[in-house]
Amino acid sequence: MGMTVDEASRIGGMKEARLIAGQRGLANVVNHVNVLETVTEHEEDWDIRRHLFLTTLSFTDGDTNRQVALIRQLSRGGCAALVVQVGLIDPLQPAVLRMADELSMPLFELPLSVDYAEILTPLVCAVQREDGYVAREAGAIQQQLLKEMLNGGGLNTLVSLLARVLRRSVAVLDDRGVLYASSDQWNAADIAANLPASIVPTRPVVRSAAWMVALGRRPDAPVDGYLIVNVPDGLEPSPLEVATMEQAAALLTMELTKQRVADEAYAEPFREWLVQLAAGDVERANALALAKSLDLSSLSVAVLFEPALPSIDTSTPLDARGRAIWRAIYAIESKPLVFEWDGRLLWLPSIPSGSSFGGARQAIDLLLRRIWAGLADTGRDNWRIACGAPVDSAQDLYRSVLDAQSVLTLDAAALADGPVAYDDVALDVLFRQVAAQPAARRWVDSMVGALASHDRAQESELVRTLETFFDAGQSHKLAAHRLGIHPKTLKYRLDKIEQILGSVPIRDGAQFALHFALKLSRNAG
Repeated sequence: MGMTVDEASRIGGMKEARLIAGQRGLANVVNHVNVLETVTEHEEDWDIRRHLFLTTLSFTDGDTNRQVALIRQLSRGGCAALVVQVGLIDPLQPAVLRMADELSMPLFELPLSVDYAEILTPLVCAVQREDGYVAREAGAIQQQLLKEMLNGGGLNTLVSLLARVLRRSVAVLDDRGVLYASSDQWNAADIAANLPASIVPTRPVVRSAAWMVALGRRPDAPVDGYLIVNVPDGLEPSPLEVATMEQAAALLTMELTKQRVADEAYAEPFREWLVQLAAGDVERANALALAKSLDLSSLSVAVLFEPALPSIDTSTPLDARGRAIWRAIYAIESKPLVFEWDGRLLWLPSIPSGSSFGGARQAIDLLLRRIWAGLADTGRDNWRIACGAPVDSAQDLYRSVLDAQSVLTLDAAALADGPVAYDDVALDVLFRQVAAQPAARRWVDSMVGALASHDRAQESELVRTLETFFDAGQSHKLAAHRLGIHPKTLKYRLDKIEQILGSVPIRDGAQFALHFALKLSRNAG
């Protein structure tokens, strides 16, 4: 039996009470609820342990000294809290409030309009843990939520009402960790980054700083999202709070599902349109865009997100594995065009229509920096991000998708430090595409095959050394600096290269051919 003062303050008419002193005592345990309208101030054997008292303090005749003495006496006797109904005596003086703070005696102020019955019956039932009372109260709260929903109140309205009932910050996230509604500026970002892998729907889970309820239509189906309640004080939920969250879960699930379906319905025609472009059927793509009234004016670039490592758990959808990506994108756009595309996530960001090529590049770079910043705490090592080149017309957008796909064929090291734009690595991509041709492979092998064989056998870097030497304009000092080696080491390597190749051309077409072969060799994969 029993509950904390803080829990009691959220039940029945106590919701109207205002804490005015003694906050450190909110963890005091309440086992009894009673009315205090007279007291023998020198009676020391009065059993008031773990009592929450309702009083008007009219018996003190507004005497501050008597009120201070009463606070001391109640504290010595183990009283849990005192609720003073205002309006019958003068406001409590600072000396009384200071004493309550000093003794950690929670002191509440209750409006005169609240009847004692509105507090006594609910509190007594709650303290005694009467299941019938809890069920009735939770049912009444659900009716409030249902009424709001039937009156057209959306997810944000329900979350705000639930926050007022629980007197805590509340947020609803979908299964990807995307924030769909929040009662205030608290956005549950830390919780979202550490959502559990599995949780039974509607059953509250208590974390160190939050209460969490999975939102789902059936216990045997994947969850649709999460109800998160901010609990910085780390308190356990009361039976009534548990029942309230469980009752609210069904309605929140319905509203969250409606919003998710609306988002997916918005994005799906754009995905179908892009599929037609990928198939080369521009005419059908244009007809679809016209029939669906798709606004293509802001679409000029494609961004792909690819898992750095294949997932062992193939049963987990890509969007659930990409929670960090989804959150980063939704932090930029409230209604983004994102969908799965050949095992990757494809994002078509909105770029201001009419932007010049330079303006589009600048806008894209800014978006990519924001995405990367959003992955600072989690996700950077798990995803590779590639951006295609901007196109002039939405009809050419699939070309940007292909550009992004070609960027993802580069070595993992090239994509490890953040998003990579096609324009920044276009030569490397082209070299790799040329190097993949059989005739090019044979020519590269005839030119630098001996160096590559030596590198494999001796774990050396002769191919990279010679390529860097040519890239540096055959400057020994600059090449050594770029390679991070001593100039004498560079000279030794160049001598070894000349020994293997017979000679190293330093100008004209022969030098260009060798330099090109080195580039192709490095990009041969």
